[in-house]
Amino acid sequence: MAEEEPIEIGFPMVAAYHGQSALAMAAIVFQAQRAAFAFLSPDAVPARRDISIVSGHPGPGVRDAFEVVTRAVTRGAYMVDRSLPEARFVSGHDISYSFRITLGERTAEMALLPGVLPERFFELVFAKDRTTVQERELSALKRSVAEDVLAKEPGALFTIRAS
Repeated sequence: MAEEEPIEIGFPMVAAYHGQSALAMAAIVFQAQRAAFAFLSPDAVPARRDISIVSGHPGPGVRDAFEVVTRAVTRGAYMVDRSLPEARFVSGHDISYSFRITLGERTAEMALLPGVLPERFFELVFAKDRTTVQERELSALKRSVAEDVLAKEPGALFTIRAS
């Protein structure tokens, strides 16, 4: 729910706002929001003003996907907490693939399931000094992951629990 009436936001709007640099994570967060809002507000359209976000992932695709849908960044209702303990898939990196989405008094704690992002994704994203060939591979992999994620039911990508 925007300020006065509901608005429908599809993934093409998220992708247009964000661009291509972190398309896989933008798709994951788009699906996380779909799952969270169905979980937290199954019978009503949630109002943006009532939504706040804590993300364990600091990336631009994550931030932009939350911003387009909720305007949480602009409203000061978005925080990154890299210490979230769930979905820590990359040892040696202080990053969590988990989110806490709060709507009013209810919070959905969400963690990306293992295997949604293939091991090669992490290898390429966290590689130092990627080659041009690796950059092209990573770009194609991000698009492929985004397509795969968007083709699945949102609830099949995450563990979700109320807190």
